[in-house]
Amino acid sequence: MSEQEEPPGAATSQAMTSRALVLLGSALALATSGVVSFLVLVFWPVLAHLQGLTAGVVFGVIGYVLLVISTIAAANFMVIRRVRSGPVAMIGCGTLIVGTVIAFGLLIAVLAGSR
Repeated sequence: MSEQEEPPGAATSQAMTSRALVLLGSALALATSGVVSFLVLVFWPVLAHLQGLTAGVVFGVIGYVLLVISTIAAANFMVIRRVRSGPVAMIGCGTLIVGTVIAFGLLIAVLAGSR
């Protein structure tokens, strides 16, 4: 075996490591969505000087959580379907980052509209 060749199980090991990294990112995205939802539901009425929770805020939080969950599902589906180990972590984690940022931006837009 020359220096250029990889051991027989190296590609599988790299793919599994990449998948584990995406699963860790998925857990962090889900935990973050839970914390953000809690903070918005508890503190937004106080910060916006509202008498209580409005339907727009509640539906915005529900939409945010659903969008994050669908992003997690899409990222994990794409990672599971990848055969090569090259850009697996980049595709999965990139999907998680982009989806979470879009969901957070939409939540901010909903909250700004509910004031």
